[in-house]
Amino acid sequence: MEPKRRNLEQTKERILAAAADVFTRSGYANTSLREIATQAAVAPSLVSRYFGAKTELFEAALIHVLRANSVFTWRKDGFGEAMAQLIPERSNTNITVMLVLALADPEAKEVAQRVTREHMIQPLVEWLGPPHAMERAMNLFSLMTGFTIQMRGLHEGEIPEASLRWLAESLQAIVDEDRHVE
Repeated sequence: MEPKRRNLEQTKERILAAAADVFTRSGYANTSLREIATQAAVAPSLVSRYFGAKTELFEAALIHVLRANSVFTWRKDGFGEAMAQLIPERSNTNITVMLVLALADPEAKEVAQRVTREHMIQPLVEWLGPPHAMERAMNLFSLMTGFTIQMRGLHEGEIPEASLRWLAESLQAIVDEDRHVE
C-alpha cells in the first residue's frame, strides 16, 4: 500500500484558516500551535515546519485573512460610495478582531503594527499620493476599521442609511483632499 501523499498548498491553507480562526477567537496569548494543528487536522510538527514560530504563523494568518477578506476599491471617483456599499455587504470583522486582540501581547502587537503598516497603510499612501498621504491613509484606515467594529461587531440589525451616507461622504472627503489643494 502506497503512503498517503499530502497536498502542500492545501495543507498550508488549512493551517492558515485554522490559525486565523483560533487567533480571532482566542487571541494571540491564549492560542497554542497544538490547538491550531488539531483544528487543521495536521500534526503539530507540520505547523512548525511550514510556518516556524508562533509569531511567524500569526503574521502569515493575519496577511492571509487580510488578502482573503479585503474590502476595497481602487477607484478614486466614487470611492466613498463604493466603500459604503462594500463594507456592509462584504466586510469581515476577523481582520479587526485579530488586530485588536494582538494589542494585548508585545510580540503580536509588533507583528500587527508591521502588517498594518506594510500591507494596509503603505498601499493606501501610494494610492492616495500627495498631499499628506500618510495622514490621509491613516484617517481612511481608522475610519473604515472603526466603522466596521461598530456596525458589524457591536451594532445589532441593519446599518442605518444615514450612517452609510456619512461614511461615504467622510471617506470621499479624505480621498478628494488632493483635488482641493493647489
